[in-house]
Amino acid sequence: MRSPSTQEQEEFVGLRFIHRPAASVDAPLIVLVHGRAGNAQVMWTFERALPPDCWVVSFEAFLPDALGGFSWWEMNTTAPVRPAILRARDRLCYAIERYIELEGLRPSSKVALGFSQGSVLLSSAVLTGSLALDGLGILAGVAYEGEEAPRLLSLPQIFIAHGIQDEVLSVEKARSGAERLRALGLSVTYVEEDVGHKVGIEGTRALKEWLTGPLQGAR
Repeated sequence: MRSPSTQEQEEFVGLRFIHRPAASVDAPLIVLVHGRAGNAQVMWTFERALPPDCWVVSFEAFLPDALGGFSWWEMNTTAPVRPAILRARDRLCYAIERYIELEGLRPSSKVALGFSQGSVLLSSAVLTGSLALDGLGILAGVAYEGEEAPRLLSLPQIFIAHGIQDEVLSVEKARSGAERLRALGLSVTYVEEDVGHKVGIEGTRALKEWLTGPLQGAR
């Protein structure tokens, strides 16, 4: 059963969250990270693709967005975005570590799924050597492209689902990101479907099938 974080838990972890505990502290852990103007609730639309025997936690960003909800960095600004992404990366990585400590977890594998802005955030953490994962899902998003040379703590399996009609992040950017990740030696499963800025039925079905690999700790 899902439950929201308490104030005490939020102070310890550093972010608000909604989580679904598993029966064992050794169960796989799935981290959900929403996009711009989202909240900790919106990523649970993917719950039907998640195995029932996993710990699942969905974190909420810390910046109120003018569109409603919360974002990981300010979009309507002339300031350079890269430093803001890296600051958000540090807060998210800290929250993940503290959540694992809070619950006393020993996850057999770790997978993270990010939607749109959340996928940029998660891929920045992976590609800058700040987060080790067994699997990374980039949902209607793009892979981070920074000035620093990529540094990987692990070789996560990658899943990318993108809409051909995406009006927010073009499908060309998604294709380019997939190729950059393959060039790093990562295994990439790439799915396109005729939808806009969302993950449709085909993408959700493919995500469910893909998850069986990284959740087993496979490289």
